[in-house]
Amino acid sequence: MSDNPPLVIELFGQPGAGKSTLVRATAPGSDLQTTAQLGAAWRRQAGFDKGMMAGRALLDGPCLSHAITLARRARLFRTDSLSRLLRLLIKSHWVRSQTGTLLLEEGHLQELWSIFYSAGRTEPEPHQLAPLIACLYRGLDAHIIFLDVDADLAFDRIRGRTHGKSRFDRLAEPDLRRRLAATAQLPHRIVGAAKLAGLGVSAIDAAMPIEAMVARLLDLHRL
Repeated sequence: MSDNPPLVIELFGQPGAGKSTLVRATAPGSDLQTTAQLGAAWRRQAGFDKGMMAGRALLDGPCLSHAITLARRARLFRTDSLSRLLRLLIKSHWVRSQTGTLLLEEGHLQELWSIFYSAGRTEPEPHQLAPLIACLYRGLDAHIIFLDVDADLAFDRIRGRTHGKSRFDRLAEPDLRRRLAATAQLPHRIVGAAKLAGLGVSAIDAAMPIEAMVARLLDLHRL
């Protein structure tokens, strides 16, 4: 772990909330590290170093215990969900090893969204999730920006983009509407758990123009 852990500003919300757009509009010309840069730095690591990071995650008794308890209580039994949960534990140690300011559109809460989505669990109990979240962010100066978006706007944005990274981008329109409706409460449940875990959470109306969203983000964190 770094002696000077990073400031983590994490954007979180449903697919179509505008997380990637907001990062692209905010990060250019700044010293901010983004999800893409963090991922590239991880890929440059030697295999031995990656193994050491994985070992630290598996030896982190409290986080591992909370992850196992959550998987059992929330019935996260699918292979995809369990493998994502393990990768999240490793990622949490990798993030702690960084320095500077990270502006992430695919942070820990977004990983948890994917874990629950993969398991078909769209309404997790916040009190079950909060202990793991507190452990994942242990030692970090972390601030969550919740981009709150309604299902209709999310649908329009997803259908109108050509380079989306979400699994929702591959869905036919009727299925997309069903999935957005079915997962509408999932981000709110995860945000509720983050608040229970003691994290600072600020909300931004994702319906605002991108310029207004950038101004709001800068006002919140003086980036």
